[in-house]
Amino acid sequence: MGGFHVRKEIVVNAPMETVFRLAGDLTQHVKLAGSGEVKAIRKLTDGPVKVGTKFEADEDIPMGPGMRSKFVSQSEVVSYEPPRLFSWTSMPPSAPKPKRIQWWFRLSGEGKGTRVTHEVIVDLGTISNILLGPPYALTRGRAVSRGMQQTLENLKSLAENEAKRPA
Repeated sequence: MGGFHVRKEIVVNAPMETVFRLAGDLTQHVKLAGSGEVKAIRKLTDGPVKVGTKFEADEDIPMGPGMRSKFVSQSEVVSYEPPRLFSWTSMPPSAPKPKRIQWWFRLSGEGKGTRVTHEVIVDLGTISNILLGPPYALTRGRAVSRGMQQTLENLKSLAENEAKRPA
């Protein structure tokens, strides 16, 4: 496939249902987003989150010294299997548009806790993956990877605090 791919994992000392309730709740994504780049989320589809749910995110991304890119990305839920899997595709509004950006939260039991795998694939398209993939990984990719690790830390903190509260 090529392009850019990162996978991060963490073990959360909370039940899968608690972790998924946070990871699968679009209203929590501003709090979870470790990059700080997601400023607001708006659900565009009525009803509970499910495959086909559409939403948009206001994003503010640093592009270099003194440069920022502010835009609204369009997203759609492509997998929703509580309490194990939440995945969505996202597309920025301006060119050059990647072929696909897909994000995942995968959950599995780990003792009394939950192993969370957070993953992203940025497929720039066949030729672009060859030409732009390595520079993307060195520049934007580093920030994405750091943000994903912080997202997992944020999810861990929120879920463990929620799990400690009396029922």
